[in-house]
Amino acid sequence: MRGFIRKTSLLLATVFVVCFSVRASAADLDNLYQQRDQLSEKLEKAESSSKTKQKEIQSLTQQIGSLENDIKETESKIAQTSDEISQTESEINDLVGQVKQKTDELNKLKKKINASLIEIYRFSSRSDWELLLSSGNLGDSSNQVKYVEAIQIQVKSMYNKLLDIKEDLDREKATQEAKKEELDNLKQRQEEYKQGSEYQVSQKDKLKNMTEQQKVEYDALVIQLQGEIANISNEIYNERLRQAGESSWQLGGGGSGYPFGCGSIDPWKFYACQCTSYAAWYWNAVLGKPWTNTRPGSGSAYNWPALAQDQGYTVSGTPRAGAIISWGTGLYSGDQWGHVAIVESVNSDGTINLSEYNYVYREGFSRRNNVNPASEGVSYSYIY
Repeated sequence: MRGFIRKTSLLLATVFVVCFSVRASAADLDNLYQQRDQLSEKLEKAESSSKTKQKEIQSLTQQIGSLENDIKETESKIAQTSDEISQTESEINDLVGQVKQKTDELNKLKKKINASLIEIYRFSSRSDWELLLSSGNLGDSSNQVKYVEAIQIQVKSMYNKLLDIKEDLDREKATQEAKKEELDNLKQRQEEYKQGSEYQVSQKDKLKNMTEQQKVEYDALVIQLQGEIANISNEIYNERLRQAGESSWQLGGGGSGYPFGCGSIDPWKFYACQCTSYAAWYWNAVLGKPWTNTRPGSGSAYNWPALAQDQGYTVSGTPRAGAIISWGTGLYSGDQWGHVAIVESVNSDGTINLSEYNYVYREGFSRRNNVNPASEGVSYSYIY
């Protein structure tokens, strides 16, 4: 009796340890899936932000192109203003020469007028009798009067010319002052153009560098998160390997009637001993439904929905007994092929019972019960 009790206690302890281990490992796996989901969500946001920044860069590239056109236009205005400044300075120099010439003419004319006025005064200060007596005869006196009158006419003419020269001089001086003011305005405008050009260039570089730097940061975050997800996926895969002996698994090591040896190509153009070859064999040999690799070189498990469309089968999100379930890539770190399995039956709670090859890498045939396909953390679909 004691032996029976001891054995029973040992058995119960063993069952408790096994159950606790199973629950603990299941909890560990759920935790890993949760971590991967959280990282995937962060990755999705980072990738979205990176794409947004890429669009901003494209938009900024257009804005920068517009800014560059503005810069070229401003530089053209600066060059044009420089030409105008040079032209104005040349005109001012010409005016300076003209003003000097007019001033010299004015001074010479003033001297002539002064000399003529002195001559007139010399004759005008003497009486007619004095002119008559000094001349010696009446004819000479008349000539002297005519001489004075001629000088007076000449003085009047020179005076009018003096007024014209003075008027020209004043006009040219006013023009010169206006040109100087124009020159100052042109130089001020040119300085404003230069400052505007410098600002435009700085804005162009600032906008582009800032946005490109943000994209680099998001890309780095994407790479970091991808690495973390790969590590988590690897842990999930290792945890699945560790749980391979649990009650929900039945490893057959090549059972279920699958006939092909590894290292060959099956009649439907899939590699033998792979999940794809087993699913193709099951449909063709067990269910009598034709299925083949319509895309040699692209017949990996993740691409089976495309093969289904090639052959007129339905691709659905609803499970059905006898259907093929196809998962996308990413079941574990480095997975580039995805996975397919056969739905043996559908449970009332929506879970499915599966038969498959190489769910656990290189373990051959296996069965899994009560599987929630969404728990793999990658996309999936049913084919029937």
